[in-house]
Amino acid sequence: KFPDGPAYYSFLLSHFTSTSLTADEIHALGLQELMRIQTEMRAQFNALGYPADESLPNLYNRLAMDGGMVSNTDIVTTYEQIINAADTNVGQVFDLRPSIGVIVVGGPTGGYYNSPALDGSRPGMFYAQATGSIPWYTMPTLAYHEAIPGHHFQIAVAQQLDLPTIRRASEFTAYVEGWALYAERLASELGFYEGDPYGDLGRLQMEAFRAARLVVDTGLHAQGWSFNQAVNFMVENTGHPQGYVQGEVSRYISIPGQATSYYIGYLRILELRQQMMIAQGDAFDLREFHNLILGSGAVPLDVLTQMVQARLGEN
Repeated sequence: KFPDGPAYYSFLLSHFTSTSLTADEIHALGLQELMRIQTEMRAQFNALGYPADESLPNLYNRLAMDGGMVSNTDIVTTYEQIINAADTNVGQVFDLRPSIGVIVVGGPTGGYYNSPALDGSRPGMFYAQATGSIPWYTMPTLAYHEAIPGHHFQIAVAQQLDLPTIRRASEFTAYVEGWALYAERLASELGFYEGDPYGDLGRLQMEAFRAARLVVDTGLHAQGWSFNQAVNFMVENTGHPQGYVQGEVSRYISIPGQATSYYIGYLRILELRQQMMIAQGDAFDLREFHNLILGSGAVPLDVLTQMVQARLGEN
């Protein structure tokens, strides 16, 4: 509704995603990805014997009860166990690893990460809500995203690289958040959810949530969506409760374009991995790919693409 609003939103999309994707392209991509993710969700719910015709909000409410709740101080202990197990099991696919650890800090709010001090005097910190009760199914994927092999791995590794300080501490949202979403996917590929269908459905819910952001952000800022239209879309397509989604949609309204960076970065990293796998065939080594992605610190996606293409050109 503001003068030059559409042009400014296009600029913000370019700024946050570090790509040239248009609002229409991002919107369509989100719808396409949601369809794929929901197909996986429904298959897993069906395998658990849940009703095939039930809404996602109702299904995830059932999942919270059936998967169990974790309460108060047990929350911190449980997150520590998840993170320690991940740290033990990711070694098979990483050469570059942080030299400094990450701790879980319980408090009245949580779900976010603070990086280590640049001089190494303080570890990374994953803040976890440690009051009341939270569903188990939400915990593993959040730990993988925020700590290991997600934000802590990427940010702490960047800080220890032999690069100028601005390169070690810089953040490009599509790269940083794209890596954290990729870490969620990698955890699944490494078998971290084996025997835990509840946790895996938590992973799919988080993936759907980020894909829905592509639709809702562009819907609000390029297609004339209302606040309620955006909230209803996210509730129906992710299963998250309305109150939580209302806060999220308010965020997308106040920071146009930012929420699209997560999934765009995630898809670009997957795309680059696929390119490298095809080009190298049997010689492909996942550790080499991760070294390449993590070894220069945070960079714009187009620069990341150039780095991978240059490596393939060397081969």
